[in-house]
Amino acid sequence: MRIVILLAVVVATIAAVAFAFNAPDDVTIAFNGAEYGMSRYTAAILLFVLSAVVAVGWYIIAIFMRIPFALNRTAKRARFGKARTALADGLIAAEGGDPTNALKKAKKSTNLAKSDASDRKLSFLLAARAAEANGDWSEAEHAYSDLSREKGAELVGLRGLTAAAIQRGDLRGAETHTRKALALKSNASWPFSTLFELQTKAADWESSNETLLIGEKRKSIDVEVARRRRAVLLTAQASRIRQEAPEKAERLAADAARMAPSFPPAAYIAGRLQLAAGKSSKAQATIEGAWRIRPHPALALLWRDLKPNEASNARAKRLKTLANINPTHRESRILLVEAAMTQGHWDDAIETLSHILREGETTRLCTLMEAISGGRGESEEAARWSRTASSAAREADWSDIDPDGRAFVFSNEDWTRLVYTFGDEGNLIHPRYETYGGELETIAHIALPAPAKENFSSEVEQIVETEIDESAREATLGSDEEIDTTKPN
Repeated sequence: MRIVILLAVVVATIAAVAFAFNAPDDVTIAFNGAEYGMSRYTAAILLFVLSAVVAVGWYIIAIFMRIPFALNRTAKRARFGKARTALADGLIAAEGGDPTNALKKAKKSTNLAKSDASDRKLSFLLAARAAEANGDWSEAEHAYSDLSREKGAELVGLRGLTAAAIQRGDLRGAETHTRKALALKSNASWPFSTLFELQTKAADWESSNETLLIGEKRKSIDVEVARRRRAVLLTAQASRIRQEAPEKAERLAADAARMAPSFPPAAYIAGRLQLAAGKSSKAQATIEGAWRIRPHPALALLWRDLKPNEASNARAKRLKTLANINPTHRESRILLVEAAMTQGHWDDAIETLSHILREGETTRLCTLMEAISGGRGESEEAARWSRTASSAAREADWSDIDPDGRAFVFSNEDWTRLVYTFGDEGNLIHPRYETYGGELETIAHIALPAPAKENFSSEVEQIVETEIDESAREATLGSDEEIDTTKPN
């Protein structure tokens, strides 16, 4: 308004000066039938004064016109102040563990801040949090829904809606909200991680893989973690379709084995499918690649199945070939024990196994020692190792093989766990070990030669010799007694 008055005064001054210089010496003004005469300088001054009066009058009128707006603005400021006070009190109540008071303040703040976007967002958020604390998920969902429609608050609103949907068991609805959040341009990682978790829990391996790809593109997940997770997802998918679509399953499992050679289930399933399809060379390469990184007894069983009817010497040679790929690993050393047992080289077997036993006795190792002792004809020693095996610890890796010789027969829940345990940390899980499930007999897959008879024969000969000595001694004692009875008194 000050600018308007200043402009009016300037314009009036300019007009007066211009009139004073251009008007005639005497100015006559006719008004209401009368004429008034004055000099041009007097007329200029009169014009200036009249303009100033008009400007001041307009200023006064404008003040009166602004009074309603000023009152309205003052009322708004007071309302916003109360809203923010209620909001602050609600946040303090929520943090103090008083959800009832927090919800009350949130409702008050929401009602007072309807026309202010920033305060309205905070009010919706407070209302949602307070409702959550009260266990009123329906009210919380309503508040989050309002919040998701506020510009700039869509992400937090959708996150709350996702949590509320999960709370009431609506996983499909939660997935819908999470997909909307993932479609927003944001650096937040929770839409990816939440959607991925929902899909893996639902055993939707294909959709999980697609979401994993989005997470990689957005750099929401480490590259190595993503690679291991994808290997588990592909293996789980291959395991599911191996009966109805073996070719696709083989391709998926082979990709997973190349992607993560330290994941034995992928190599095992790929090798098993390749062997069933008559691709023994590919199966052999798959096993060798996995054994080089992470040996597993299931892979050794599959290695035997490559040539099921081979002679014992040939079998022992192939076992040694596999062991030499990773010679220092425990499973490779056990393979050498089994190779020696296959050939009946009991002394070599017991020497190698004795070194492994120093690392800790297990049911599997004790059973092997029992078989070796039996092979050597040492029945008492075999019985002792049998008793030791009954109380020894189980082996986690061996428990992955069921009594029928099938390996890695996992449920959907097991595969979901593997996505995180192997994907994030590189560790395997062993469900049968955890639940004390049955496992394959230790020597069921080993073709043992006939037990040695040397010790048994020597024992028999020793018993026979002992009996002969006793018979001779008894005969000698009998003859002595007869001599004594013939003596005269």
